[in-house]
This record gives sequence, C-alpha cells and structure tokens, in this order.
Amino acid sequence: MRVGIDIGGTNTDIAVIGEEIKTAKIPNYLGFDAVFRKLSELVGEKKIKLVISTSVPLNLIVSKFDEIKAQVILFPGSGLNYESYGKQLKGAVNHRGDVVEDLDEREVEEVLRENKADCLAIACKFSIRNPELELKAYEIAKKYYSEDEIALSHHIPVLNYPLRINTTIINAKLMKKVHEMVKSVKAYYNEVYFYKGDGGIIPYQIALNNPSELYNSSPAAVAFGAYFLTGEKYALVVDIGGTTTDFVFLGDGKPKIIERAVIGGLKSCVRCVESHSIPFGGDSLVEETIKPVRISQPIAFGGNSFTLTDALNCLGYEIGDYKKSREAKRDDCERAVEDFINIVAEKIKELKAEKIIGTGFLAPFLIKDIAKKAGVKYIVPEHCESANAVGVAVSRLSYTLYARFDTENKIAVYDGEATFIKDRIYGFPEDEELIQLAVDKLISIAKDFGEEVEEKDVRVLYFNSYVVVKGGIRRGKIADVIVQIEPGIREEFS
Repeated sequence: MRVGIDIGGTNTDIAVIGEEIKTAKIPNYLGFDAVFRKLSELVGEKKIKLVISTSVPLNLIVSKFDEIKAQVILFPGSGLNYESYGKQLKGAVNHRGDVVEDLDEREVEEVLRENKADCLAIACKFSIRNPELELKAYEIAKKYYSEDEIALSHHIPVLNYPLRINTTIINAKLMKKVHEMVKSVKAYYNEVYFYKGDGGIIPYQIALNNPSELYNSSPAAVAFGAYFLTGEKYALVVDIGGTTTDFVFLGDGKPKIIERAVIGGLKSCVRCVESHSIPFGGDSLVEETIKPVRISQPIAFGGNSFTLTDALNCLGYEIGDYKKSREAKRDDCERAVEDFINIVAEKIKELKAEKIIGTGFLAPFLIKDIAKKAGVKYIVPEHCESANAVGVAVSRLSYTLYARFDTENKIAVYDGEATFIKDRIYGFPEDEELIQLAVDKLISIAKDFGEEVEEKDVRVLYFNSYVVVKGGIRRGKIADVIVQIEPGIREEFS
C-alpha cells in the first residue's frame, strides 16, 4: 500500500494506492488532525510509508522571501572575493579537501553577534569534499540561532560555489517552515518522506537539510499523477487549484526538467519541473469579474468570499454547499466564469498544446469548455481532483549522491562525509570502477531507506577524473562522480 499527500495552499489531498485507488480532499483550515483522521479511515491500522508533496515552500518564497532576512558567512579562501554574496571570513579548504587555513573562532563569534538576522547560511568553498569548517562554524552559530535556522552548503551535492551559496541562502529561509511541517507530521507517523520538485522521493532528513529540493514539488506530482491516471505520454496538464492554475507539459510520460532554477531572484542548484502558473483558481475572488486574489474559502465551503466556485454553483452546478452560494448570488457570475475560461484557454494557446489533461477539483466542471475555447482535445480522468496526491503515491525514491575519490590518500568522500575506500581501487582504477563504486554506494543508501533500486534506474550526471603526478611520478587518481536514482513511477505501477 502506498500513500501520497499533497499539501496545497488551500486543501490537502490524500491518495491511497492498493488494489484500488482511494482519494480524499481536506480543507487546510481544518488542520492536520482532520487530514490524519481521514487517512486512518482509508488505511485502517496498517503501517504506512507516508510521502508528502507541498507547495508551502513555493508559497513562502513567492509571498515572504524578501521579508525573511538571512545572514551569510563564507569561507572561500584567500585571493577570492565573494563579498557580494555575504561576509567573507578567514578559513579555507582546498580542492583536495584539505583544511589549509582554520577559521578564527573569535571572528566568527563577533560577526554572528553583531549581525543577527532571521536565519543563517554558512558556505565554505569545497565543503562537499570536507565540511569541517562549516561544522565548526555551525557549533558556534548555535549560540545565536536555533538548529532549524542554520543551513550548511555541504548538503548540496554540487561543485559550483556561487550557486551553492545562493541555494544555501534559499535553504536557510525555508528551513524553519519545513522543520515545523516535519514535526507536525511525525506526531502521527514515523516513516515520512518528501516529494522533490523533479518528481522523486527523498527521506525527510534530506528535506530538513536541503529544503529547496521541494521547490515545485506539487506541479511535479500532478504531472506524474496525470500520466498514471490516463496513460497519456504527450499532453499539457492543466491543474485548477484553489489559488492558482498550473500548466505542466508531459513528454514521453515525464514532465520537462529545468536545471539551475531561479528562486526568489537567486539562480540556484535546484533541478525541478518546468511549470507555468496563472494567479486564478477556484478560490479566486469574484467582483464584477474574477480577480487574482484569494481571501478565503468559497462560501460553498464555509468561507466568506464569493469565489469562482460559488459563481459556478449559481450557474447550475452543485459543488459543496451550493445552496449557500446561490443565496449570495451576484449578477456577474456568468462573466466571471467566462473570463476564467478565456484566461486559461489563452494560456493553452500560448503554450501551443494539442491535448490537455484536466486535474484539480474544478476540472470536471470547466475543462470541457476550456478545451473547446482553446481548440484542443481533452481528458478528465477519474480521481482528477487528487491527481497530485496520486502522483506522489506512485513515484519512487530518487537520491543524488556526490562522490569524490582520491586514491593517493585512499579516501572517498560521499556528500561531505569521509570514509576509507577499499584497497581494490588504490592506485589507478579504471573510470568504470570508480563510477561503479558510486553507483553501489547509492544503491546501498537507498536500501538503508527501505527501497530496492536496480542499476538500470541509476544514471551518471557528472564524471571527471585525472591522474596526480608529483616529481614526474604518478601518485594516484582523483575523480568526481555525481550519480542519481532517476525520478519516475515505481515499477509495479508502470
């Protein structure tokens, strides 16, 4: 049995995938208690692995990113200038992962004491080869910040230092919100995983250290959910949510992935699905026409704002407590619905889609007219209202591992944690042997998290190696390898 949850800006969707598909939608204002009561009804007392996708980090970035002030301290090494990114301090790690200059504890104390902010980002160049300086600074920083306010860059498996600084800043701003969410969920369930923005699943511990991985997770989830529910490999998914309507292309059954996403104005290391959004949805305010504003739930669901959902009820549909919508009827209902249909249809034309898959709670009521207006074919699958949670439930674990091998020193570094490697690769192993060692380590990590992964599902994202020569003598070999379990639908569901 697989369970997926999508926490959106308005509702939380649940999907339970077993011999049959069971779905439910719970308004967020009812809280986690209501969500997990409903989940207990659906699964009984069975032990489950809970996987969560959420648009909360995305909403936080959109609404409050600039309001959250981050202090940034850097250890790039002498001769390098990164002052435009943050406060540059003494301390350096070289390209071999050796500490060539220790940090000055008094300097770190003084900077932290005088520049307290909402959160802290610590980034040392080459820290993914040796995180020692970041960890030392972290221990000092705990006097001034709580643990859920401090982000360290060595948790990001990318060599590009400027992008890693930016991503660490983003992580620092997101950490407290994700920590709070994990704490709330773990009060109910112990085995908790999160859904990444590229469509893969990661253990919650990784999300705590690198929460930017969750960026765009809801659009990724709805894309895989739409593919699973329809089998359509090539289409535009149109997901009508409460606050926004999102558009995600499927190509060969997968959403398009973008690298180095710009988040909060910062170019980052984040890989995520390419999506497009418009600020209109079922909870959008209706005043003369539809407005890109959400004030509350629809009147039909206990709110006090007349929304697109209420307008649909006044035109003859029966959504929620439709009678209350009709009691508050306005003269502009028809125009509001027509304007929404036109706005979505124009976006579909702009994106040059030929076929759309409608998802979201209002898809059964609107997609047919939207498709007609846009001149495209359409599908509205069963369980469309919770397609995002379905996508979460059927997806597999995806993990990215950075490995650094230095055979002269007989050491391997995996995401910043040093361990001695086996004697069999001492000296001058073939590139294929080093890649295989990284793949084996990745599969072993997945197994520790209870997932069986086959080699065919692992791909090499990056590889570079060179021989170390000193005094005209070959001393060893150094290699950088980045491998990933590819995101996708679990084999038993594909």
